[in-house]
Amino acid sequence: MSSQTGETRIKTNFLENQAKEVSDKKMSKGPIIAFGVIFLAGVSFGGFKVAEFLMNYETIAMMKNIELILDSPTTKDGQATVDIVVRNNNPFPVKGFEVSYTIDGATGSTVAKGVAKIPTVVPAADERKFATVPLGTISGAPGKMHVDLTAAVIAEKSKLPGDIQARITDALFLKEQDSVAAFEQISKELPASPVVLTGLGLAYEECGMKDKAKESYGKAIAAAELESAKVGADAASAATTNTGVTGSSTPGTGSNAGSNAGTNTGTNTGTNNSTVENAHYHLGVLLLDSDKKKAKAEFEAAAQLDSSDPAVQAELEKLK
Repeated sequence: MSSQTGETRIKTNFLENQAKEVSDKKMSKGPIIAFGVIFLAGVSFGGFKVAEFLMNYETIAMMKNIELILDSPTTKDGQATVDIVVRNNNPFPVKGFEVSYTIDGATGSTVAKGVAKIPTVVPAADERKFATVPLGTISGAPGKMHVDLTAAVIAEKSKLPGDIQARITDALFLKEQDSVAAFEQISKELPASPVVLTGLGLAYEECGMKDKAKESYGKAIAAAELESAKVGADAASAATTNTGVTGSSTPGTGSNAGSNAGTNTGTNTGTNNSTVENAHYHLGVLLLDSDKKKAKAEFEAAAQLDSSDPAVQAELEKLK
C-alpha cells in the first residue's frame, strides 16, 4: 500500500520468491570439463593462455563460495531498492561485487534490469549486510527478481597453505558443532594465525560459545600485533643494514617502527587488515552487553582499519 511519501513495499509474491534467494553457484560439473578443454587449448597457444585461464579459474572458484541473500525489497517514487547480505565463504577478503539483476512484472515482462555494485570489502569467512542498494527505476508492478553474481575481486590473496584454505572453506559449510571441531583442529596446526583464530571465533560465536569466541578474537588480535611487530623489526633491521646507519632506538618500536616499517596492526604483513578489523568488530559485539566502553573501543579500532565497513559504522552510530 502506498504512503504519503510514495513508498511501496514490493508485492508479496516478490518477497516470498526472492527475499531469501541465494545467487546461483558458479561451479558445477561444467567448469571441471571446461578445465580440461581450455587447458589443452592453452598448451597449444602458449603459456600466456594457460596463465590467463588459471587466473580466471581462481576467480570462478572464489565466486563459487559467495552467497547473496536479498531482503526488504522496496519501491519509493518509482525507484527500487533492496538489502543485500553478501556471505563470503572464502579464506580471504573479497570486494568489488557486481550483482546483475532482472525484475519481471506480474505478466512476465521485464520492468527493470541492471547491475548493482558493492565496492566494500567483506572479510574472510564472514558476511556483511548492505542496506537499500539502489536498483534503479521500476517501469511497472514488480513480480519476481532474478539475480546473479557477475563479478568480484579478491581483496588480498591468502598466504595460508592451499590445503588450509580449502579446509577453512569446507569448515564454513559444516553444521555449527562440526565447524567448531574443524576450526579447532586447524588452529592446533596454526595456533598463531590471525585468520584461523578469527575463523574459530566466528564458529564459536555461531554456536553461542561467547567466552571462547572472545578469547579467540583476542588471540587473533594479539597474533596480528606480534606478527606486525616482527615484520616491522625485520624491515627496520634491513633498512639499517642497507644504509649502514645504526641508532639507539629499538627496531620495530616507537616512531622508527611507524616511519620505516608501517607497523600498524595487520599492515604490510601476511595478515589482512580486514581479518584484524573483523576480530575487533566481533569482539566489540560480544562486549556490548557487559562493557559498552570497551565495545566502543573495539569498534573504533575496527574503524581505523576499515572505515567503510557498514557493520562497524552501524554499531558506532548506535553508541552515540
